[in-house]
Amino acid sequence: MLIKETWRERREYNDDFQYLLIGESDLYEPYTDNIKELFQDLQREYGKCVSKIYIDDANGKAHAIGWVFEKKQKYTDCDEYYLAETWVELHEQEPDKTIKYHYHYLH
Repeated sequence: MLIKETWRERREYNDDFQYLLIGESDLYEPYTDNIKELFQDLQREYGKCVSKIYIDDANGKAHAIGWVFEKKQKYTDCDEYYLAETWVELHEQEPDKTIKYHYHYLH
């Protein structure tokens, strides 16, 4: 099992939300393959789980592939707080990658 984390800042403006991408990890192998243990540790680190992440398969059926966590974080340069979201995706293996060459033709 591999996981990927994406960190976002959620800001509220006039009853609407805007998101700022803070960063994302590469796929990496977590310290455990125990999903329950991993979830509990992620929740301790990133705050409460507010949603699952879903994708649709080729037949249109939705499958949960991860979680969305959130907690208040303090800005490093002032006394204000923001809502930090962490999206954690679970993967079975590295993604398939292809290379396509685009040659320049000599005339």
